[in-house]
Amino acid sequence: MRPLVHPALARVWRDSTTVQIGLDPARAVVLAGLGPTEVAVLRSMDGVHDIAALRAAAERVGGSAAAADRWVEILDGAGVLIDGDRGRLGDSGDALAPDRASRGLLGAADGSEEAGRPEELHDPLATRRQAHVEVRGAGRIGATIARLLSAAGVGQVSVEDFGRTTAHDVMPGGLSPDDAGLPRGLAVSATLPDGPDRPDRGPDLVVLAPTASLARDDAAALLRLGIPHLTASVIETTGVVGPLVLPGASSCLRCHDMHRTDRDPAWPRIIAQTDGRLTGVAACDIALAALVAALAAQQVLAHLDGFVPATVDGTVETSLPFGMPRRRSWQPHPACGCTWAA
Repeated sequence: MRPLVHPALARVWRDSTTVQIGLDPARAVVLAGLGPTEVAVLRSMDGVHDIAALRAAAERVGGSAAAADRWVEILDGAGVLIDGDRGRLGDSGDALAPDRASRGLLGAADGSEEAGRPEELHDPLATRRQAHVEVRGAGRIGATIARLLSAAGVGQVSVEDFGRTTAHDVMPGGLSPDDAGLPRGLAVSATLPDGPDRPDRGPDLVVLAPTASLARDDAAALLRLGIPHLTASVIETTGVVGPLVLPGASSCLRCHDMHRTDRDPAWPRIIAQTDGRLTGVAACDIALAALVAALAAQQVLAHLDGFVPATVDGTVETSLPFGMPRRRSWQPHPACGCTWAA
C-alpha cells in the first residue's frame, strides 16, 4: 500500500499543530496535536511512498516506525486515505476526472463498513460505463438528461423521440436552434458518443421525459417487462422527478395515481382528459426544466452507482418561483399489486 490522502480533499492547517482534511462539514476531519513525526508522515502520504518509506520519514525527524504506523491507522480510520496504487483520479486531459473524484469521495454504496469511505476502485465510474440508459422524450428536459448522463460517463445513452424539433424545444445543454425540423431523438443522439463495443442489449433503466403524454402507457409496459424506469416532467409551474420504479420492489406510477384517487375520486377522469390532449403552448420554464433534468440525471447516476435514490418510493418536486426541491413519499398502494410477489 502507498497511502494517499484523497486528492479531492483539501488539506488546510487550522494552527501549527492542527490539520483539517476536507472543507465540506459533512465529511471534514480535524486532527489536533500534530508533532514533527505526524507532520513528516502526513507530507509523505502522496501515493508514491509505501509504508516502509513513511516509517523512514518518521525516524528521520526523531520518531519511531510504530508512530508512523499509528498515524496511518488514525488517518485510515478517519476515512481520508486511499491506496495510491489503486486510487489515481486521472490526469488533466481526463474529462471525467472531476466526476471520478466526486464519486470516489462517496465511498461504497452497499451499506458495509466501507460505505462512506473514499473509493479505491481503479475506476469508481465503472458501473456507469457498462450501463445502457434509454431516454424517451427529447424536449427541453429529456434532451438535457440524455446529454448530462452521457457526459457523466454512462456508456450507452439512447434517445427515442420522433417528434420534430421546434423553437420551443431549444435548451442550453439540449437541443439547439440548428436542430429545428429534425426528429428530436435523432438530433440529440447525434451529439452523443457511440456506446462501448458489445452486443446490443436492452436498457438497464429508462427515463420517461414526455413532451405531450403523461407516459402512463410506457410506464405500465416497462413495469410488465421488469425494467427500472424514472419519470421526469414539468407540470405547469412544478417540476416532478420520480418515481424511480424498481419493478416488484417499489411503488409504481399506478400506485401514485391510486393514492391520489383515494384523496380525489375525480383524479382518473382528470388524467384521462389531459393525457396527450393538451393544446396551446405547454408551460415549461427554462430554468425549471434545467433543474428537473439535473435532478433526474442525479437520480439515475445514484441508482447506477449502487445507492438508493430519493425517488424510490417517492418523488422530488420543485416549483416556481423559488425552485426549492422537496421530497414526497409514495409507498406501494395495497390495491395496486405491483409488489405483491415481493
